Amino acid sequence: LLYCKTEDQLNASMITTCTMGPFYGLLRQQRDWLMHRGGLSQKDASGLVVQQHIAMLQDALKTGGDEKILDDLIEEQTPGGLNEQSLANWQQLGGLDSYSQILDAVLARLKGESDGSI
Repeated sequence: LLYCKTEDQLNASMITTCTMGPFYGLLRQQRDWLMHRGGLSQKDASGLVVQQHIAMLQDALKTGGDEKILDDLIEEQTPGGLNEQSLANWQQLGGLDSYSQILDAVLARLKGESDGSI
């Protein structure tokens, strides 16, 4: 549980739940890629993607709440490996920055400062 000391903390904490749509969109994108590039059936591709993400989240849960777990999991990537390269490519394409923009837009909508559109 998280105890928020201020309304700003509460509002910001609620915003990350609004990434459910983008998260499922990412999984769907991976599924579709597997279907078109790998020839997997929709059922097999969906199952594989979901199971892979469950395994990744289970790694993060094993820490018992270590505050640096996400940084540590990124640092554990093999230097020069495929995961490290994938993250670097995503950063280069602005993928992670776009997530911050999405969160900012939702927060602005919650505060009544905009309609949340970018």
